Amino acid sequence: MEAVVVITLFKAPALRALVLAALAGLTVTAHAETSVTLYGLIDQGLSFQKISGSGTRTGLDSGLANQSRFGLRGTENLGGGYQATFRLEGGVSGVDGRSEQGRLYGRQATVGIEGEAGGITLGRQEVLGRAWGAPVASPFGVSWSENAAGTTFGYDQGDFGSGGRMDNTVLYESPTLNGFQAAIGYSFAVDPGEFRTDRNNRVVTSGLRYADGPLELVATYDMLRPAEGSSTATRRTRNLEIGAAYDFDIVKVHAGFNDQRGLNQSSTENFVEAGHHDDRVYTAGVSVPVGSIGEVLASYQHATQSKTRVSGVAYRRSLSKRTFAYVLANYVDAIDHGNGDARDQRRLSVGLQHKF
Repeated sequence: MEAVVVITLFKAPALRALVLAALAGLTVTAHAETSVTLYGLIDQGLSFQKISGSGTRTGLDSGLANQSRFGLRGTENLGGGYQATFRLEGGVSGVDGRSEQGRLYGRQATVGIEGEAGGITLGRQEVLGRAWGAPVASPFGVSWSENAAGTTFGYDQGDFGSGGRMDNTVLYESPTLNGFQAAIGYSFAVDPGEFRTDRNNRVVTSGLRYADGPLELVATYDMLRPAEGSSTATRRTRNLEIGAAYDFDIVKVHAGFNDQRGLNQSSTENFVEAGHHDDRVYTAGVSVPVGSIGEVLASYQHATQSKTRVSGVAYRRSLSKRTFAYVLANYVDAIDHGNGDARDQRRLSVGLQHKF
């Protein structure tokens, strides 16, 4: 509106050009100082799923390749090479529109500062086993339904928050030096809890990673300190993840190892044999480009103590820069050690994802 008024007052072409140039300069400067972005994705597909003892199901599923979500993120230049950051992100079901995680911003809600000395963020965020470890150890990372590393890896077993996300957390990430980066974080209450700190489940998360050209290496360590008198967590849970990936151009290979100690979950939730609280997982996988717009992903997971095996494969094909179609399949061979019954799962899905 202001630009229209100015142009109306100054009819001369030279003056008009000068005013437009000044306005353009002001606009560029404002965007350079601060930015806010609305973003998200919608992912839905048709699934056929069969679980032993529970029958079959055919219907639409949301978040098969990636969880559907919406969010806001932004930065503000503070000067001296530093900037303030924020991120608010919530999961949403594309099938019925409900909020995932039972919260408006259940995926992430943080504010922080980053610069030459690294970055510090405060709020709800991921343990490093999920944020750093899984994407290197598996081509599926934390997504693609049961193909995700979290089907067997300990960050997603419940001790480290819902889906590996912690409330009330402060996290520091160092700057990258010669390909190396370190991080450490602490959650004062991994889930909503009481006022007194000692009555909340607390988590320490730490990690070290390296990336140089085609090579990626990562090691993370997460530890739960249970609340005093807690009925849900009575043991100190420890979760060590090691991952490696190498891109040969024609194929990228992934491998991972996960050692879980002192699990607090019941035998029917993660299928660990009654009286045992540890598990050890090995995973391997590949991603293979198919032409310039396609990719095949495949992985195998083996949890040795819980006797769980997961085989998964997927193909995705880009339809544009923001949209792709996909098909995925997986088989989970598991046992409910609470009663000895098989808990096999089979899934075949075809879906579509659009980012905005």
